[in-house]
Amino acid sequence: MIKSSQKSGIVRALVAGLLSSLFLILAFPPFSLWGFSFLIPMPLFAIASYPKCSPSRKAFWSALGSFPGWLWTHAWVSDISALGMIPLVIHLAFYTFLFVWIASHLSNRFGREIIVLPLVWVGIEFFRGSILWTGYPWYFISHPLIDSPLGVLATPATLLGVYFVSYLCASYSIMLLLTISSPTNALRKRAGYIAAIIFALWIGIGYILIPSSPKDSTSIRVGVVQPNVPQDNRLDWTVRQRVRDWHTLRDLTIAAARDPKNPEPLDVIIWPEGFVPGWTLDPLSLTLERSENIAWNMTPRNPTDVPEPLDVPSRIGATTVVDEMLILQANLGIPLIVGSVAYDNLRIVDTDEGIQYERDAMYNSAFVIDHGQPQLIWYDKLHLTPFGEIMPYISTWHWLEQQLLSFGASGMEFALDPGKSARLLTIPITNNPEINVVSVATPICFEATMSRVCRRLVFKRGVRQAGVMINLTNDGWFGTWDAGRKTHLQSARWRCVELNTPMIRSANTGISCVIDHRGRIQTDSITPLDPSDPKEGHLIADVQLAQRGTLYAHFGDIFGWGCFVLMLIGVALTILGQSPRVQSVDTSSA
Repeated sequence: MIKSSQKSGIVRALVAGLLSSLFLILAFPPFSLWGFSFLIPMPLFAIASYPKCSPSRKAFWSALGSFPGWLWTHAWVSDISALGMIPLVIHLAFYTFLFVWIASHLSNRFGREIIVLPLVWVGIEFFRGSILWTGYPWYFISHPLIDSPLGVLATPATLLGVYFVSYLCASYSIMLLLTISSPTNALRKRAGYIAAIIFALWIGIGYILIPSSPKDSTSIRVGVVQPNVPQDNRLDWTVRQRVRDWHTLRDLTIAAARDPKNPEPLDVIIWPEGFVPGWTLDPLSLTLERSENIAWNMTPRNPTDVPEPLDVPSRIGATTVVDEMLILQANLGIPLIVGSVAYDNLRIVDTDEGIQYERDAMYNSAFVIDHGQPQLIWYDKLHLTPFGEIMPYISTWHWLEQQLLSFGASGMEFALDPGKSARLLTIPITNNPEINVVSVATPICFEATMSRVCRRLVFKRGVRQAGVMINLTNDGWFGTWDAGRKTHLQSARWRCVELNTPMIRSANTGISCVIDHRGRIQTDSITPLDPSDPKEGHLIADVQLAQRGTLYAHFGDIFGWGCFVLMLIGVALTILGQSPRVQSVDTSSA
């Protein structure tokens, strides 16, 4: 039988996981009580240091207790793949297991919990956020702190990135824990003093690091278009839906260009990810499409398709919608940045099953349209969204990928390839005599949450290449779960802090906004096209271009890598070393 001390450890571990889950839920949207960030790791720190239970048991029951937090924060996934939700939660709970297991062993082996536990916490965050499955950098304990007053607790990210702020948060958390749980008043007071010193230094350094507004900086005037198209429509985007959505985008674009409340001319208008209602926009593929004289059949595909009447002929050319968009841009005289698809070596083949678009590669891309034509240089998304656009490792075997999709996400297809180079887009400026062109980085969707991707786009060897980030995204994935949209935005704001660079977001279904170089939301007020649909509209804003760099821009995630490597060294020494400093009790059971 399991001894009473072991039972007590199991209960403690389960409660620790549940408390950490509760604090996670409260810290992140929709509650957004950022102060709970300090409490998220605290119960897991306590159980990792508890000696009267084996590391494996503590890790298992803590991971089980973490299930509610991951279920709540990822509730939106159930609408996309109810079956996929189960392995996702198990996968995320595995990181809780890994933290408690490693932290328990290293604490037993080396002691010095105030150093070991924060280091292991960041090592596990880095493993999850940057390594395994190509990285899932959401729900770090640092993320809610960007909403602290003046963002002062987030600004140390300009030095060593978001992982450094997680380390500060974890270090403060362990001192709070010792302030509460130390066995003597003297130790509690000492821990309290150290906690106060850490927090004071953190605030002081953060305040000093708050970047000033760029002096004599050039600004551009942008219009952001936000449609409201459900994601289930986008998974099976019928021809009639494409035409209907083009009409909406056309009207939104004209409304932004001719907004009576903002008569100043715009420098650029931005559409969300992948919303050009044609099949391609790269010049070679578009030329091929025109030459083939392909036509779209406008007959409704299914009972839920766009109903009659739709003011179009029964058949239209495959490039008609794109050509209308190009004519619109030429008439407005304002460059557009839009999301579409690009191909390598497109071949249009007539088969028994109909017209097929064969290619060597297909990309999720961002284009600039100017003078009625797409520019010859565009950006292909570098980092495909894991399990949204690619199955890391698994996609190497097409058969296995298809089996898993048919099991957990029927209707989805992973057909995209990652881009080959970190290209910038250029916006020609005609309304400002001081500049002729502006270079912009365009991280697409999930890429805005990836520190290393945005750093690669904005800086090259520490030298600034782009003055602003433009994030095209489709947040229709979140359905009615607005907390998911807010979390996506919250994570993206950290790229602005790390790189001292503003970001413009154009998001299907929202949240479209402008974020300044300090990670603060400058404007997110949408002017609706139809008052009955507040998620469909446009916004206008002036955006100052960034000038100075940051230490993080030079060194990247060196701090996260350092914590991860030190954690691995500690694990190796523990495995190869002598018996631990504190001997665990007998863990045998009948």
